[in-house]
Amino acid sequence: MAGLSALTMNIFLPSLPGMAAWFDVPYALMQLSVALYLALSAIMQILIGPISDRFGRRKVLLGSLGIFLIATVGTLIAPDATTFLVFRMAQAVIASGMVLSRAVVRDIVPDAQAASMIGYVTMGMSIVPMIGPVIGGVLDESFGWQANFGLLLGLGIV
Repeated sequence: MAGLSALTMNIFLPSLPGMAAWFDVPYALMQLSVALYLALSAIMQILIGPISDRFGRRKVLLGSLGIFLIATVGTLIAPDATTFLVFRMAQAVIASGMVLSRAVVRDIVPDAQAASMIGYVTMGMSIVPMIGPVIGGVLDESFGWQANFGLLLGLGIV
């Protein structure tokens, strides 16, 4: 979940010019998909901890994943840029993966091993943003911008 959250943030960046052309909108409008996603991710990171304390981490993670999958399908079938942006903002719910992945490790792993496991989670969250745009660029060149969101959908299902 932590890696998927990080990948969702930037895999599609190389596709932004093509997406602007696809939706026939200015590039600046498509850039909103980055800014709005980051803003909502920041808000989600503040809210998700107390929500998971109240309802349980598993329920919150599974609910977030379900919303993410629906939103990702929405990005794939969006008929216009406005609809795409709405679904893109809904994808920000996956930010719960960044926050809760460390909390889950802390909850289930003994203290002696928790630091090591949290290190692995953090490493994944650090590496994925470096390779995400490369993967996104290859997918965009080979199959079009929708392939980025298709990959996110597939990874979310897995």
